[in-house]
Amino acid sequence: MRLRTPPCIVLTGADLLPGDLCTSIDADGAGSPIGTDSVPGTVDNFAEAPTPAEAQANEARRKSSKPSGPKEPLAHLRYLRWFQVNQPPRTKKEVLGVGYEDYLQAPLQPLTDNLESITYEVFEQDPIKYDLYEEAIRKALEEWREQAKPTSGKNQRVVVAVVGAGRGPLVTRAMKASTESGVPIELWALEKNPHAFVILQRHNAQTWANEVNLVKSDMRSWKGPAIYTGHDSSPPSHYPIDIVMSELLGSFADNELSPECLDGILPLLNPTHGISIPQSYSAWITPISAPKLHSEISQRAVSDTSASNTPYVVLLQAFDYISTKSHVSAYGPDFVTLPRLEKDRRPSSEYAGVTAAEDALQLPKSPVPTVRRAWSFHHGPSAALLSSNNSHNVRHARLSFGLRHRAVCHGLAGYFEAVLYPGVELSTNPLDMDQKSPNMMSWFPIFFPLKTPLYTPDNSMLTVSMFRATDDRKVWYEWMLEAWSNNPAVASGTEFRLGVSELGSSKEKGCMM
Repeated sequence: MRLRTPPCIVLTGADLLPGDLCTSIDADGAGSPIGTDSVPGTVDNFAEAPTPAEAQANEARRKSSKPSGPKEPLAHLRYLRWFQVNQPPRTKKEVLGVGYEDYLQAPLQPLTDNLESITYEVFEQDPIKYDLYEEAIRKALEEWREQAKPTSGKNQRVVVAVVGAGRGPLVTRAMKASTESGVPIELWALEKNPHAFVILQRHNAQTWANEVNLVKSDMRSWKGPAIYTGHDSSPPSHYPIDIVMSELLGSFADNELSPECLDGILPLLNPTHGISIPQSYSAWITPISAPKLHSEISQRAVSDTSASNTPYVVLLQAFDYISTKSHVSAYGPDFVTLPRLEKDRRPSSEYAGVTAAEDALQLPKSPVPTVRRAWSFHHGPSAALLSSNNSHNVRHARLSFGLRHRAVCHGLAGYFEAVLYPGVELSTNPLDMDQKSPNMMSWFPIFFPLKTPLYTPDNSMLTVSMFRATDDRKVWYEWMLEAWSNNPAVASGTEFRLGVSELGSSKEKGCMM
C-alpha cells in the first residue's frame, strides 16, 4: 500500500546510522538506496523485519524477561528507514499525475477553442483508453459480420466515421481493429481544428496509405459520406454511416458538450443497424471535504467573482469522502480481515490457544464512498427526435447522501461511466474504475465548489439538487446542497433541515455551443 500523502515524522536527536541510507527517488517513483554498507539491521536485514504486530509481541516478551544484553537505541529509526525504502513503486497513473495533484483547471471548451498539439499529446499517453476503444470497434465489426448485417459502403464495406478525430489515434485503432477482425471498412475522419487536420493529412500520406477520407468540418454541419459523379453541376449522393466513433467525453461525461455535438451526426447513422461508440454515458457525484481546494478558490474569488461558481477539473489528493459505506469485520466496521502470508506467520510454538481469526491481520480499510448517478445520455439511430432549442439535453437530479459522522462539505466530486460497446466500459467512478478501466488518466474528476462550507453533525443527511441547463448559446450547471438531521435527539424522530448552501451556477462561464 502506498501512502496517499507523505507522512510527517519528526525525529529529534537522531544522527545518521553507520552505513546509513541516502534514498533517491527514481522517475517511476521507486526509492533506491545509495552508498549502503553491509551493516547488521540495515538494508541487508530489512527484508526480514518483523511486522508491527510481531514487533509489539517481541517488545512485550522482552519486557517480561530479564535483560540479556544492551538495549538497541535506534531500533525505531531503523524501522522507519526500512519502511521508507520499501515503499512500492509508483504506478504509471501516479507517475503521469505528478504535479497535477489538487491543481485547479478550467474544463476544456473544444467547440470554441482549437486545442494545442501538446494537449492532444497528453491525452494520447493514456495507457488504457485507446485499448478499450479498439476492443469496442473490433467487437462491433465482428458482430456485424456474424449477424450478416447489410453495409452502407462501397464494395460491401462497413462505413466508419471518426468524428472529432484530433491527431488520429482513434483512426489508427479503427484500422487495426478492421485488420484483426477481417472486416473491411470505409473510414472517414472529421476534424474542425486546422492544426490537428494538418497532422491528419500527414498521417494519411505517410502511415495510412491514403485510405482515410479526411473532412475538415464541424460534425454538426457535415452532410455525411458522399459519392461524386464527376460532373461539377450535379450534387453529390450521400449515404448513411454504419458506425460513429467519438471521444468527446469530459470529466462529468457531458460537460464538454458531447450530447450537443452528437446530435448533429446521429441523424446520419444507418436507421436500422447504426452503432454509436460510446453508446451511453452517465454522470456521478458524491460530497467531499476539501479544505485545501476551498482555500485556493476563496483566494481566487478576491479577483475573480466567478471563482466559486466554476466547476474545476482536478486530480483530487487532499480530500475526504464524507458519505461512506461501512465494512463488516469482527474487529469493527472499518477494518478488513486478511490471512497472514506464510512467511509472516508465527512459529508453531506460539499457536497454542490462538484462533485463525486472532492470528489474521486486522488492517484499517479505506472508506468506500457513496457515489450516486445524476443522469445519463444514450446515443443510437433511434435518437432522432431533437428539439430546436436543445431542451432535450436538459437534466435534473435530486440525490440524498447519508453521513455517519460529522463533517464539513466543501463541494461535490463528479465522475462518469461510459459504455463504449456491450462489455467494454470506461469509468472514473472510484467504485469501479479499477475493474473497468484501471490506470486510465485521460480524465480527472470534476469539482463543484461551495462558496460557503456546509457543516453537518453525526447521523445527518445531505440532499443535492443538480441541474444541467441550456439555452441556444451555452450549457451550464447549477447545484445546491441541503443538510438534514436524522438524529432523534435533535429532530424528535423527524427530518429537520440544518442548513442550505448558496446556489452555485456556472452560467457565466458556461460551455459555448
